[in-house]
Amino acid sequence: MKQYGRIWSVYRKELIETLRDRRTLIAMVVVPIVLYPALMVVLVEALRSESGREAQEHYLIAVPDEAHRQWLEGVLAREDAEREKERAEAEQAAQSTGEDLDQNSSPFRTRIGADQISIDVAPPGQSLWDLVSEEQCHAAVLVRPSPKPETFADDTNRTVQIIYCDTRPLSDVLFRQLDRILEDEARRVVKARVAALTGSAEVLAPIQIDSLSTASPGRQFAKILAMIVPFLLVTMTVTGALYPAIDLTAGERERGTLETLAVSPVPVGQIVAGKFGVIVTIAMATTALNLASMTAVLHFSGIGDLFAAAQSGRDTVAAESHAVADAGDGQGATAGLTQRDYRLRRSQIERETENRVGFVTTAAPIVLLAMVPFAVLFGAVMLAVCSFARTFKEAQNYMMPVMMAAIVPAMVVSYMPTVKLAGTLTVIPVANMVLLMRELFLGHYDVAALAICLISTCFYAAVAVIVATRVYGNEAVLFSDVGNYKTLILRRFIQPQTYPTAAVALVAVAIVFPLNFYMQSSLISREAGAAHNQWIIAASQVLLFAAPALLLAWYLKLDLRRTFCLRLPTATHTLAAALLALSIVPISNLLQQAMFSWFPPTEATQRLLQEQAALFTGSALWTTLLAFALLPAICEELLFRGWLLAGLRDRLSGIQAILVVGLVFGLFHVQIEKIPIVSLMGMLLTLVCLRSGSIFLAMLVHVANNALAIAAGKIESLRNFLGLPPDGAELGTIHFDARLGIYLVMFVIAVVLLTRSGRAHGARPRGDLQN
Repeated sequence: MKQYGRIWSVYRKELIETLRDRRTLIAMVVVPIVLYPALMVVLVEALRSESGREAQEHYLIAVPDEAHRQWLEGVLAREDAEREKERAEAEQAAQSTGEDLDQNSSPFRTRIGADQISIDVAPPGQSLWDLVSEEQCHAAVLVRPSPKPETFADDTNRTVQIIYCDTRPLSDVLFRQLDRILEDEARRVVKARVAALTGSAEVLAPIQIDSLSTASPGRQFAKILAMIVPFLLVTMTVTGALYPAIDLTAGERERGTLETLAVSPVPVGQIVAGKFGVIVTIAMATTALNLASMTAVLHFSGIGDLFAAAQSGRDTVAAESHAVADAGDGQGATAGLTQRDYRLRRSQIERETENRVGFVTTAAPIVLLAMVPFAVLFGAVMLAVCSFARTFKEAQNYMMPVMMAAIVPAMVVSYMPTVKLAGTLTVIPVANMVLLMRELFLGHYDVAALAICLISTCFYAAVAVIVATRVYGNEAVLFSDVGNYKTLILRRFIQPQTYPTAAVALVAVAIVFPLNFYMQSSLISREAGAAHNQWIIAASQVLLFAAPALLLAWYLKLDLRRTFCLRLPTATHTLAAALLALSIVPISNLLQQAMFSWFPPTEATQRLLQEQAALFTGSALWTTLLAFALLPAICEELLFRGWLLAGLRDRLSGIQAILVVGLVFGLFHVQIEKIPIVSLMGMLLTLVCLRSGSIFLAMLVHVANNALAIAAGKIESLRNFLGLPPDGAELGTIHFDARLGIYLVMFVIAVVLLTRSGRAHGARPRGDLQN
C-alpha cells in the first residue's frame, strides 16, 4: 500500500501543477465547452440567415424582347402552380395520417417564387452581356429560336442561354434557381407533347423508381456525424495529452527539477505512474468534455432537427411523386407502400425515436469507455517521446510526428465510408478506434470485431506504458546525453544480459501482432487451396515468431540458454508433461463444448469452424501436421514461453506471468471465439515452462495438442480413443464419454506434479506460484 501512496502523492502534485497551466485549461475546458456551442450556433444561424436573405431578395432578369418576357413569366407561373399543387397534396396526405405539415421542411434551401423576380426588356441596342457585367441586372435569358408565349409546348426544340456572374452571390443564386425551373419546364413540355400525341403522358414512365429509406432522419444524421465526430475525438484526445506530457518531462528539465526528482527515494516506476496518470486523466477529461459538449450541442442547437426536417421533406416529395398506387389497385398491401402507408411508417419511426439524435447519447458512454485505452496508448507514447527533449520547444517539435501519426490515419479513415471494422483494420492503432466509434454511432454492434479492436488497443497501451517507464528511467535519456543514446541501439555498446527487458520483449511481440494478423486475414483463403495456405502458415511461423525472437536475442547479447529455457527437464516434470500431452485434447474439447453451450455459436461461427476443419484436412496428413502442429509448437513457444516469458520473469510473479503470457498467446489467435480456450492453453503451457524450467516440455504439450486434434479429424479410431464427439456433432452440446473421466484424472495429476514438485534448477530466480 505504501507504493500506491507514493504514486498518489506524485499524481496529486503533478495534477495540481498541470491544472495551473493556462494552455492545458484552454485545451481541456475552454475549447470544448465554449468553442463547439459557439461554432454550432454561428453555423446554424449563418445558414438560416443566408437562406432567409436569399429568399427575401428581389431579382432582375433582362430579356431581349416582349416575347421572351411573356414566355418567361409563363414558365415562372407554371412553376409556382406546380409547387402549390405539391403542397396541397402534402397537406392532404398529412391530414390523412393525423400529422402536422412541416412548413419549413427545407430550412437551408432557397426557393424563389415568381413574385420575387422582375423581367425587363433590354433597351434597343443594349447587349445582354453588358447589362449583366455592368450589374444592371442579376441575369439575362436568351432563347433560340425565339419562344412563342401563346404556345405552351410546340414541336420546336429550343436552346436557352443564361448569362450570369458566378462571383456575384445573388446572380449565382438566381442562375441555380433558373436552371432548376427550366429543367422542370422541359419536363412539363415533354409530358404535354406526349399527351398530345398519345392521349396520356404515362407512356413516359414505364418504370417508376420508388426509393423509400427505412432509416429515420436521426440515423441519417448519424451517418454524417460518424464521419466527423470520431476524427474530432481522436484529435482532441491527442491534443489534450500534448501539453501535460511536455510539461511533465521537458518542462521539469527546463525548471531544473527533473534530476532532483530522479534522485528522490521513490522508484522511477512510481514516479512515472504518477505522471502518466496525470496525462491520461487530462486526456480523458478533454475527451469527455468534448464528447459531452458535442452531444449537448446536437440536442439543444436544433441542427439535428433541422436536418431531420429537411430529410423528411425530401422523403415526402419522393413518396408523393413516385409512390405505389393506392391500396384500391390491389397492390398496395403486397407489392409496396401507398403514400398513406409510407407516412404512417415514417410517423411511427419518428415516435420511436422522438429525440432524433437520442441514439447518439446512447452511444456516447460506450465511445467514452472505448477511448480510455486509446488515451492510455498515446499518453504513454507522448511521455516516452517527450522524455528525450531537453526544452519545451524541442518537445513540441517531437510531438508533431506523434500527432500526425494519430490525425492523418483518423482523417483518412473518417472519409472512407466503405471501409469496415473487419480484418486487419481491427488491430491497426488509431484506424481501429475511428472505425469502432463510427460503427457505434451508426448503431452497428459486431461484438467480435469490437472485442478484438478493444483488446488489441489495450495490448498496445500496456506495451506503451512499459516502454515509457523504461525510457523515462534510462540515464542516457534522463540526463540528455545525446552521445549515450547510441548505447540504446548499437550492438557494440550493448552490455550482455541474461534476459530481455519487459519493454523490449513486449515491443517485439506488439510489432509481430499486427503482422501476424495481416497474414492470417489477407493471405490465407479457402480458394487458394490447402497447400498454399500451409506454406503461408509455415512462413509466418518461421519469419514472424521464431526469427524475431532469435535475432533480437542475438543482437541484444542475451543468454540464449536461460532466455529460451533450453534445459533438459527432470523425470517428474517429463512425466507431468506426458500426462498433459495425452489428456489435453479431450480436456480442451470439453471446455469448448461447455463454452458453446453457455454462449451458442452463430451461424457465421459454425461456418468458419467448418471451413477451418476443411482447411486442416484438405491435404496430406504429414504436411498438415508440419504446418499446423510441429512448426507452431517450436516457433510460437520460442516467442511466447521463451522470449516474452523471459522479459516478464523479473517484473511479474509466477501467477501474473502465467496470466499475461496466456492472454497474449490467446490474442494472437485473432478469432474471438477461440481466444478463451487458447488463452487457457497458453496459461497451461506457461505453467509447464515456469515449473520445469524447460521449453522443450511446453513444445511437447503444444505439438501433442495440435497434432492429436488434427489427426483425430482424419482417423476415426483415434477420435474414439480420445473420447471426442462424433464428426458432425452439434456444437454447444456436451458429449461426456466415460473415457473423459480418465483423462480428467490424468490432467489433474499432471497439474499437481507441476505445482508441487520442486522447481528445476535455474528455472526462475523469483516469482514462483506462491508469490
